[in-house]
Amino acid sequence: MTETTKATAVPYQVKKGDHFLAMGADVEVRRVSTEWADIKVTQPTGGTWTKRQPLPFPDNWKLQPPQRGAAWEPNWTIHPGVHWRDIVADSDLTQTEIAKQMGVSEKHMSQIMTCTVMPGLEATIAFARVTETPAHLLWRLACDHRLALAMGKTDLTSDYL
Repeated sequence: MTETTKATAVPYQVKKGDHFLAMGADVEVRRVSTEWADIKVTQPTGGTWTKRQPLPFPDNWKLQPPQRGAAWEPNWTIHPGVHWRDIVADSDLTQTEIAKQMGVSEKHMSQIMTCTVMPGLEATIAFARVTETPAHLLWRLACDHRLALAMGKTDLTSDYL
């Protein structure tokens, strides 16, 4: 006589940030304990409320896949010169050697790296070539910094000087 065993289902471990679909509403888990979860319920019509829901959630609540595309958006910015300094520090060349190979003065290179001057397009391309760093990433740092300042974000550059 053989013995059969039932496969026991392991209950889903609810985590902060999980989203469920429940009775047509989006349910976001804000905080979790072993016995309850604080949730934010958002109805399709826009109404929202928060409540404490006992665990486990009802069986008809469907776990939604992780939400992609909602990128983290900091409220601060850092001058690209901070990144340039890190790249120079990681390279085998000195700041003076890089400036010479770029065709810019040591003073201009120093102004960029001390975050008093914003690097222009030509300097960015030359720096990328000399340090073998992707130019589009360096240029993106500069553009993002300018945009963040224009949007009123806090400039934390001084924290890195």
